[in-house]
Amino acid sequence: MLYLEDYLEMIEQLPQDLRDRLTDMREMDLSVQNTSDRMDDKVKKFFESCKKQKDEWQDEQYSQIQQEYYKLLEEADEKVQLANQLYELVERYVRKLNLELQKFKLELEADNAGITEALEKTPRNQKLRSAPQ
Repeated sequence: MLYLEDYLEMIEQLPQDLRDRLTDMREMDLSVQNTSDRMDDKVKKFFESCKKQKDEWQDEQYSQIQQEYYKLLEEADEKVQLANQLYELVERYVRKLNLELQKFKLELEADNAGITEALEKTPRNQKLRSAPQ
């Protein structure tokens, strides 16, 4: 019956992993936002000076802006991938916890039939009694 201890040992590194990945995500977010702001300025300047410039210049600038937007989309996609990885990481730990909880319930029930139902009802009844009316 060392389920809790085993689980706590297993998730010991989880907070640091989450903190590191969330820090990475925040850095990516800042980078994407800064690049997006720069691109907005660049596009604004492009349209302001477009009438004064030759077609070749316009085509070159447009292609450059387009390529930079594609890079920006790639950065944003990386951030989404990191978010998905974080979700999957936490989801694995939740599934493992649910599995260990189920094993623990089965072991308790094997020793004392009906004990898990009684234990699960006890906190709810105490909350109901102590709730303000």
